[in-house]
Order: sequence, then C-alpha cells, then structure tokens
Amino acid sequence: MTFNDMPSESASPRAIGWPFVPERPALCAQAIVDRSGAANLIVLLRVRMGFPAESFALAARPLIDGYAEFVQLRPMPGSSRYGSPGGQLQRGLVTALRALDHRRGQILPRNAPPEILGALAHRWTYAVFAAALLRDVGEGPSDDRVRIFERWVPPSVQAWLAEHPPLMAELRAVLVGRADASNAIAELAERAATGARPRVEATLPPAQTTSIAGAAEASVETAPIAPETDGPEFLDGVDAAGAERPRRFMEWVRQGIADGTLPVNVRGALVHGVEDGLLLASPGIFRAFVRRDGPGQGEPGDAAKRLQREVLRAGWHLRADGGVNLHGYAWKQDGGAVARIHGVVILSPGRFFDPVPPINPALVRVGGSAPAAE
Repeated sequence: MTFNDMPSESASPRAIGWPFVPERPALCAQAIVDRSGAANLIVLLRVRMGFPAESFALAARPLIDGYAEFVQLRPMPGSSRYGSPGGQLQRGLVTALRALDHRRGQILPRNAPPEILGALAHRWTYAVFAAALLRDVGEGPSDDRVRIFERWVPPSVQAWLAEHPPLMAELRAVLVGRADASNAIAELAERAATGARPRVEATLPPAQTTSIAGAAEASVETAPIAPETDGPEFLDGVDAAGAERPRRFMEWVRQGIADGTLPVNVRGALVHGVEDGLLLASPGIFRAFVRRDGPGQGEPGDAAKRLQREVLRAGWHLRADGGVNLHGYAWKQDGGAVARIHGVVILSPGRFFDPVPPINPALVRVGGSAPAAE
C-alpha cells in the first residue's frame, strides 16, 4: 500500500480563530519526550500505524509534539502507573497504541464497498490514533481537543482527512465528546482506554486445506521452548527492487487470509498477529507456497529455504542484533507454554494487508530468537 495520496508539503502549525492561546511551554516537545521516556512509544506508534517514516513525520509527529507541549510533564492524578512526571503523555501514547491494535482487526469505514477501502484505510487509522491520543484532554465535552487537533495537525493533513466527510464527522463527534453508539472511532478509543483486548477468532475457517494443515505441523512444535541452534543467515543486503517473487508470495498470503485458506491466530496456523507486526511461521508458510507455486529458479536445494531467503532480502521483516531474522514465540495456555512458533515478522503489515489481523494474545515473545538457517 502506498501513500501517493498523502499530502507532501511541509508541516506547520495552523493558526486558528478560536480564543485559545496555550501558555508558553516551559519545555519544548523533544525535551518533554526525552524526560518522560516516551521516545520508544513514539517509534512503536509509527510501526503500528504502518506509515513510512516521512509520512509519520509529516502527519503524526506534529500532533504528538503539540500534545506533549500542552500536557508538559504533568502526571495522571491518582494513577499508580502514570502518576510520575510525564505520565499524561505516556498515558496518551499508550492509549493510542492500544487503539491501533484494536483498529487492526476492523474494516473501516464500516459497510463501505470494497473498492474504496484501500484508499481510505490510512485516513481511518490516523483518525483512530488522533482520537485516542487526545481522549484524556479536558473533562467531558470540551473544545480543547478540537482546538489542539486544529492547531497541531498540519492543514494539508486535515484536508486529506476531510476528503472523506463521514470520517471527519465521526472524528469531530469524538473530539467534542458527543459520539453516539454507532461511532467506530469512539468505540476503538474507549476500548483502548479501558484495556480491553481485540476479540480473537477461536475456530478454524471451513476452507482450511490439508496442504496448509500439513505445513502447519512443520512450523508449530510442542513445549519445552528452546532456541534453534542453526547458524545465522548473513544476507548480501536488502533488495526490495528485485522482489518480484517475494511480492507474489505476500499477495498469496494476503489472498489466503481473505478467503480463509490461511487460518489466523489459531493453534496450527501459519499466520499470527504479534506486537511487532505479522508473524509468518517458518518453514511451513514457505513450504505451502512452494507446493502451490513451484520451486522457482535457482540452485538445487531446499526450495522453501530459497524462498525464505528471497523474502528476507526484500527487507520487510524485523531483524534483531547478530543477524537474527527468525523470532520465537510461546503459545501460552492455562499459565504454561504448550507450543512454540518460529517465524519471520513482517513490519508495518498494513503495507500488504487490509485489514491487518489482530494480535494473538496467546503468543508471547521468548528469548533466544531463532536465526534463519542456511
């Protein structure tokens, strides 16, 4: 998914006509972020939104900075978690992160024809982020949220959102505290604020095929959990320009999720939503594609490993220190680990999937992530 329709002019605060002039901030936004320890939350926000770095800097960072200068280092009164200096900023960012988690499992706008969903997906993601971030500003119906939004969201971004009037109607209703029960943005922001988690489907789709099930058996192992011992795969470098076969692979994954032939977030599935993106279980998911698409061109050997190497070279995945490209997760049940899954984690999966599958709450990242095998 591209951002060709994103406005490209430089961001600048908007002068507004309301008699709202915030006190001169004692600290600038960056100082507040640094002192409150919120820098990592902002990085994670960009990943969850699925925006390229330049688009995030244009559209989201001005609102975050404006919010930071508005709340300064104020704590959240009565909160054990956010009661220290910078607590209100941390609380706003965490609420926005949770709302984006919930948004991943939603098709927005609701009841819209499929042909327009792709063009509107990032607008609705931005609206959910903004509403959740500003939720705790003021008490009850308040113009403060509207004024902060108008002041700190660049005019070009506001115009981009306003191209879809139903979106702006829902967002403005949330900002002024008058959203009704049908307001999807309000629902996601409230679920985030109360700590509710997205509902995860617990049954396998009827379209699951035997070949997919066989691949899953090779990717999900029973406890105990231990890292694999194969050496790391050192890649020659990222080669996104030559990623024709990896792109076909990602399109196959997208179609499999859509038509139910690739189950998601269930025991034995090859695809799971995780905190950092979308987990593709290895080697099962690559073997399943090879069975369908053929081994492709290249040297003799394991065709699934060759495909995995091609996908890694495309540079879309989470890579840890030491050349680690595969990551380990434990499937927790009744307080204990009953299975382990290793796989490639695709960052910013909104580039490829809409909607992005929700996070699987049964999976927990474990130490000793597995390096990709040669």
